Order: sequence, then structure tokens, then C-alpha cells
Amino acid sequence: MPNRPDPDLITPNKMDSAKDLSTSFSTMRNLALGSIFALLLVALASGYLVYRAYENSGKRVYVVSQSGSVAALSAANDAHTPYEARNLVRQFMQTMFGHDQYTYKANLDAALPLIEGRGGRRIYEGFTRGQVLQNYERYAARNVVTVDSVLVDMSRRPWSGSVYIKQRIFIGGQQKEPLPLAARFNLEETNRSDANPYGLLITNFDYIPYTPQLTREEQELLLAQEADRQRRLQEAQSRLTPAPDAVPTPTR
Repeated sequence: MPNRPDPDLITPNKMDSAKDLSTSFSTMRNLALGSIFALLLVALASGYLVYRAYENSGKRVYVVSQSGSVAALSAANDAHTPYEARNLVRQFMQTMFGHDQYTYKANLDAALPLIEGRGGRRIYEGFTRGQVLQNYERYAARNVVTVDSVLVDMSRRPWSGSVYIKQRIFIGGQQKEPLPLAARFNLEETNRSDANPYGLLITNFDYIPYTPQLTREEQELLLAQEADRQRRLQEAQSRLTPAPDAVPTPTR
């Protein structure tokens, strides 16, 4: 029979080597499991970040107009937001009613695609009857629009709203008393285009009463302008009136 090693002959050095080998194997296994777990965490985090980036891509839309560009958030399925609707109405009022002899045609061309044909023609015909362009040219005038507020109700269809503005008319360097204007309207969805990037159309546009009080700044400005006008008028009259010494003595 072959000689079998006597268990009593196993030395302590051999036992220590076996323990070291077992410890090394456990350590390597733990490191491998830890690395796999870390890779899984990195993969999950990367996947989540990619998903969020893809989900948010295209949700920020920049609406570019003559007055600049504004950022709008578009919801899922290209739904419209009140923010976008208010920007549409604000841009329409500023371009449809604010112009001078040089920007009159360009502003109307920018505004008319934002409103239905019937409503746009009615406003344009009012401008024609009032000879707006001719008055701009005749008096070197311009109309600056300030939007006081835009209210939009998109909780039920048809969407509706109202807008309130002030028209500041300048003739030369003088500002006339602001002319308030307000209207109610409905909004309909339409295709987005270069002429109408909002994808909304103003319908049933109709004027409503609006009589705001003049602000203190407006009152002070008008009073200062009137005082300056009276001063210049008196100066002109004094230049036209001859001095007492210059009055000829009647001859007999």
C-alpha cells in the first residue's frame, strides 16, 4: 500500500498558506462583486440621465418675432400653454396697433397671420377709414403700444380671453394723452408655421370698454408738455408783437 501522509505531520506553515489562499479568494470575489455592483449603478444612472435628456429635448421652444425671441415650454403632444397664448396675444396687439409710417406695412404683415381673416380685415378697414398711414406721414406721428394685461382662460373650450392696452401717440416730440383699447377674443388651434409659430389663431376679436385712470407719471408728463407748449406760444407771440418804441406815430 502507498504511504499516506500522517496528519500529525502537517506543519503550521502549510495551514497558514491554505488560510491565506482562502482569504485572497474571498477578497477577490468581494472585489469582483463590488465592481459589478458599481457598474450596474453607473449603467442605471447613465440610462436615467439619457432618458431625462431625451424626454426634455424639444420641450423648450423659442418663438422668434420682430420684437425678439421668447422661450416657451411645450407640453406633451404639442399642447398649448397659457404662457404661449398670452405671448401670441401680446405680440398681435403690439404689431397690429403699434407702428409708424415706416413700420406700418411690415407690422401688419406680421400681425394678420395671427388672427382669422374676417377679424383682421375689419381692423385693417378701420385703419383705412381713419387714414392711419396718411396721418403718420402727414404729422410724422407714431403709435407705441403698452400691453397692460392679457387674460386667458384655457380651462374649457372654446378658449377665451381679453386684452387691455394703452396707445401712446407721438406727434413730433409731443406725446398725446394715452388712448386705452381693450378687446375680448377666442383662440383656436392651427398648424404652426413661420408666419404663426404659436400654432394658435385669434378669433371673434371684438372691442370692449376700457377706461383706466391716468397714472401720476402720465399726468405729470402731460402737464409738463402743456406748460412747455404755452411757454413757446408766448415766446412766439412776443416776437410777433412790435415793441412800443417801434409803433409809428400817426401823422396829421
